[in-house]
Amino acid sequence: MAKRNRYREFESLMTKVILGDAVVFVAFLIFARLDLTALKVITAIISIAGSLLSLAWLLLTGELTRRRSLWMVTGFACIILCTIVSLLLGYPCPSVIR
Repeated sequence: MAKRNRYREFESLMTKVILGDAVVFVAFLIFARLDLTALKVITAIISIAGSLLSLAWLLLTGELTRRRSLWMVTGFACIILCTIVSLLLGYPCPSVIR
């Protein structure tokens, strides 16, 4: 019987979580472009909350500061940063008046 590798299982789970969070972020960008304000706000909140909770989980499991988990930390932090920058800059920018 093969020995279970708990880190591989954890990494697989976190990969699925980060992909789901990325899908929510892309949905946020699409709703922002289509000017659907309610859906834009909801997806922004879900995206930021999901990333923050994932970073908190990495902290609780002790993986936040480990080199082997740096890609997960970077991914979640980038989703938070991109969402906040998009909100602050008002993506999409208003069209230029000619």
